[in-house]
Amino acid sequence: VYKRQLVVRAPGVERRPGPGRAVVLMHRTRWTTLLACFLLLAVLSGAGYDLSLRHHGWVPAVSLWGGAAVLVMTLLVLVAGRGVRRLRAHEPTWMTPTGAAMTALAAQSSSLGAAALGGLYAGALVCALVHRGTPAMTGLTWSAGGCVAACVLWLGTGLLVEHWCAIDESDDDTQDHGPHSLPPGSAAA
Repeated sequence: VYKRQLVVRAPGVERRPGPGRAVVLMHRTRWTTLLACFLLLAVLSGAGYDLSLRHHGWVPAVSLWGGAAVLVMTLLVLVAGRGVRRLRAHEPTWMTPTGAAMTALAAQSSSLGAAALGGLYAGALVCALVHRGTPAMTGLTWSAGGCVAACVLWLGTGLLVEHWCAIDESDDDTQDHGPHSLPPGSAAA
C-alpha cells in the first residue's frame, strides 16, 4: 500500500478517468522485488561461473567497460531526474511533461536493470572470492567488484529519481491551464 504513485499525465488530461480521458498509473518499485531479482540472478550467475570453472577450467572475464556503461546510464538518469525535480518545483527547466513521464519510466527501468545486472556481476564476484588465489581470479574480483559497486549506484539513483517523479494528490495544479498549455516553468519542445 503506497501513498504515492508515479503518475504519468499528458498535458490537458484530467485526473479522473472517464470517456475520452485517461490516467496511466505506474506503481513504485518495491525493494523486495529488486532484492529477489538481484538474489535470483546472483545465484544463477554464481552457479554458472562455478560450473564453468569446474568443467572447463576457466570462467568468462568481466570487463570494467560494463561498469563504465552503467555509470554513464546513472549520470543520464540523474540529470533527467534533476530536470523533473525542477519541473515539479515550477522552476525554469528544459524538461517537458512528456520528458518527465519518460524519466519516470527510465528511473523504474534503471532500478530493475541495475538489480538484474548487479546480480549477474555479484555471482561472478562470489565465484572469484570462493576460488581466489590465482591472478585471474584476483582480476575477476576487482572487475566484478567494481561493476557491482556501479550497479548499486545505478540502483540507488533509479530509486531516488523514481521518488522525485512520484506525484501525490497535493501536487496537482489547481488552476486550469487549457488543454494545450504547459505547466509553469517548463519549456516548449
